[in-house]
Amino acid sequence: MSHPGATIVLVGMTSLDFGSAARSLARAAQLRGLVAPVFASPPPRGDLDRSIRRRNGSPVVSIRLRDRPRGAVLADMVEGIVVSNDLVGARADLARSALWLAVDGEHDPGALELRTEVADSAPPARLRHNSAAA
Repeated sequence: MSHPGATIVLVGMTSLDFGSAARSLARAAQLRGLVAPVFASPPPRGDLDRSIRRRNGSPVVSIRLRDRPRGAVLADMVEGIVVSNDLVGARADLARSALWLAVDGEHDPGALELRTEVADSAPPARLRHNSAAA
């Protein structure tokens, strides 16, 4: 929707937002046992939106911020972690979900939920009823 004489400006991600998202994503990656890459901006080549390379064995994900929507930058950051850790299939999908939760929750604290995965399921332990204590 436009207004006469008004200009709509698409606001992208600032370098401060980028740093905050990088810290949140690195923390989420490390909590899941993943390698957290170094995030940088801009990529070494001006014609790229994202580049991933290794420097001294550590992944470096460089992302262009200028003239790009916040969602595109965040998507490149999430994919940078997935690619840096060689994740595929269901493992990649689980990582993406967890990483998106980490950055979506930073703007809406009410959106955060505790999510756990059950690796092995065991029957619940039987509780003894102690009528003397009641």
